[in-house]
Amino acid sequence: MIVNVYLLESKKHFLCNELRDLSIMKNLYIYYIIAVSAGILFALYFYNTQINRPTFALEVDPTRDTTDISGVMYRIRLTNIGLNELTGIVVDLGGTDIQNLTSLGSGQSYFFYPKPDTAVNKVKVSTNEGIFIQSDFRSPTKVLGLPGAGR
Repeated sequence: MIVNVYLLESKKHFLCNELRDLSIMKNLYIYYIIAVSAGILFALYFYNTQINRPTFALEVDPTRDTTDISGVMYRIRLTNIGLNELTGIVVDLGGTDIQNLTSLGSGQSYFFYPKPDTAVNKVKVSTNEGIFIQSDFRSPTKVLGLPGAGR
């Protein structure tokens, strides 16, 4: 009788361990499915952003920054956000300050700085590919505690 009870208890213990192992495996499969689905979604997102990029595109970011040390500083950042290289880039900063850049590869950025005597108002950018952008200067937000943030 004692042997039978011991065998029943050991079978019960064995079945509980098997059920627990199956439950753990089931949870692992769910985690794997979630991880693979997230990876597929990220891959589709990046693929979609790449195939929808225009052939020729240019981003112009003219910035007027006021600092404690140097006063007012102007800079113009051009970024080629298209698939192909842009050529013959002409940047008109106002007056007689016209600067040129022969080419700008896909994904590359380049900074232009106006001459000190230039009365900066608007920026006009044109390329050989037919892109023409006219933009006003923006002032970045100042955050206390960062260099150049002012007081």
